[in-house]
Amino acid sequence: MEGRVRIKAGTTTNGLTYMSWLDKDGNIRITAGTFADGQASVTWFDKESKPRIDAAVFENGEAGVSWLDKDEKVRIMAGTLSDGVASVQWFDKDEQARIAVATTDDGDAGVSLRDDDGQERITAATHTDGDAGVQLLDKNEKTLMMASTFFNGDASVVLMDKDEKTRIMAAIFADGTMNLPTKDLNPPKKP
Repeated sequence: MEGRVRIKAGTTTNGLTYMSWLDKDGNIRITAGTFADGQASVTWFDKESKPRIDAAVFENGEAGVSWLDKDEKVRIMAGTLSDGVASVQWFDKDEQARIAVATTDDGDAGVSLRDDDGQERITAATHTDGDAGVQLLDKNEKTLMMASTFFNGDASVVLMDKDEKTRIMAAIFADGTMNLPTKDLNPPKKP
């Protein structure tokens, strides 16, 4: 019985050094490699040799992992950036980012929900100083509503029109007092 190749290794003219592991049928299942620019990566393949998970570390210190569907489209991506941001994103079947969650190196955290055109529609964030907020945006990414709480116990809600002009603003302060202006918050300019 003739032996089968189960491991392949080599280098390419563009500086890639790699090693691939094959299953008993000769399908690539894992490939690990380093590139001339310092990037190192590992890719896992399904039984048809389609990439399904790709992990990489880049020369600048950034790192990431992508999960691909059976059609080789990225559906989830997680990573860390050189500035300390760590994030996870979920993509739809057309590889449009729909949900993103991130933290910064100083502890702030945020969530972003996008529509099927990739436009940000809802954002929420918490900050290490105790502030937190939510924004609702229209299809053109103009803010229509903001709700916030602050480290000192104050809270506010602001409603805006399609031109992002404040129309209603209400605040509740930590001491229990409230503020709800009754005059036009954006009076017309005098000629």
